[in-house]
Amino acid sequence: MSESATATPAATEDRAGQRSRNTLNRLLSLMPRAGWGFAVFVLLFVIGGLLRPSLFTLPGLTSTATFAAILAVASYGQTIAVIQGGIDLSVPNTIAFTALGFLTWAATFGPVTALVMALASGIVIGVVNGFVIAKVGLTPIVTTIAMNGLLFGLLLLNFPLSELTMVPDVATSFTSHRFDVFGLSIPAVLPTSLVLMLLLQAALSYTGWGRSLFLVGSREEAARLAGRPVARIRISGYAVSGLLAAFAGLVIVGYYLQAETTMGNSYLLGSVAAVIVGGASMFGGRGSVVGTFMGALVLGQVATLVVVFNLGATVQNLIYGLIILAVLAAYGRDRA
Repeated sequence: MSESATATPAATEDRAGQRSRNTLNRLLSLMPRAGWGFAVFVLLFVIGGLLRPSLFTLPGLTSTATFAAILAVASYGQTIAVIQGGIDLSVPNTIAFTALGFLTWAATFGPVTALVMALASGIVIGVVNGFVIAKVGLTPIVTTIAMNGLLFGLLLLNFPLSELTMVPDVATSFTSHRFDVFGLSIPAVLPTSLVLMLLLQAALSYTGWGRSLFLVGSREEAARLAGRPVARIRISGYAVSGLLAAFAGLVIVGYYLQAETTMGNSYLLGSVAAVIVGGASMFGGRGSVVGTFMGALVLGQVATLVVVFNLGATVQNLIYGLIILAVLAAYGRDRA
């Protein structure tokens, strides 16, 4: 009798906990993950406007969207890596290496040739990452961290530590150039990011390569049994990730008009956070570049509030980390 009496409260508590989890899961399933990211952005934008009315304006929105666009470009390649069940932690120094390389090579070979060389170097970095992961068998975390360290060593050996500020017009034309829309000054990097988002999302959704990435990320053994070239798919995924990180380096140097060896550091946590907030699964097999852009909008609004209230980069990274933990707590158990 006493055992039954003591067991009943525990069983009741378990049932209550299960009901709470079921309610949370139903609530989360009412809207696509990218939709939740946009809803959080709107909420933060309104809160920011209430705290500081100057933020609740079209110029304020444009400023946040511009920062988000740059972060999104730096995160698109990370999205590809995560979808196929990996991660690319070499993004920061791929950005710095290609940006510094572009400015250095432009002085010798001309801006167009330098741009091609910078993008090609990103592909090479990605192919090496993919080969080591798919053929040698090292884990994505170990491989891409090692590559990030190797690139930093190359940066210190080959490029001056001082900032490079002579940026060719070919880079500024699609980044910092501004045009007026109904009297509002829009930097070119914003439409550049949106067009790239649409192209990448179309490739993921409507091509065999894109569908193969999702299959490898969610069911690698099934993909192997179906005759899919899993190793080649992984290598191609990391090649595209490296290419997009290289393009992000060009975007960043074109918009900010300078490059230095540590310029990519802030995009390590930021790129991962944008992908996770955008709804990608860390187990692979799920994600979208549209969701990544929405995640970048959330982080962009957080960064805006941090700057406005002078909280510092440390607090910003702390908030990013808490956001990642919160999203993983809500969705982290889902594999598909």
